[in-house]
Amino acid sequence: MKTYLVVRARIEDRDYKKGIDGIIRLDYMGAGEFEWGAVPESLEAIRASIANYTYMDYPMHGKIITVFCKADVRTEVIAMLNELADGNMHTKCYTDFDNLLTPSKHELEWQAKSPLKTNFWWDIDNHVMFWVKNNEFEVKFKSIIGVKPN
Repeated sequence: MKTYLVVRARIEDRDYKKGIDGIIRLDYMGAGEFEWGAVPESLEAIRASIANYTYMDYPMHGKIITVFCKADVRTEVIAMLNELADGNMHTKCYTDFDNLLTPSKHELEWQAKSPLKTNFWWDIDNHVMFWVKNNEFEVKFKSIIGVKPN
């Protein structure tokens, strides 16, 4: 699984927005590859094959990462998460995923003053979403994405 375009986002209730924009705030990535409909195209691709999607919780460095992906790519997604966490994957823009899982001493000091804002990621190349485990968010997400809660 080749991953290059990963959008950073923040889980956030935004009742004044509709759809997925009502539960996450996408970061401005500053690169043309993320513009011109790339994110809506990924969402459309997900919805077109929603029956093939599943959820999995994956423990990493003392945190639980919830992943929403096609069932047949779970192994590749786990490998991708590990590469991102170790800082061994080159992506178009900075993901901040490694700082969440293995922050440096300097990063820990910074987070004490200003907590990480990124807690949701969207691989728009492979139509995979993942976030820091959040049960309340997951219920809202399933409702919006088109999957009934368990």
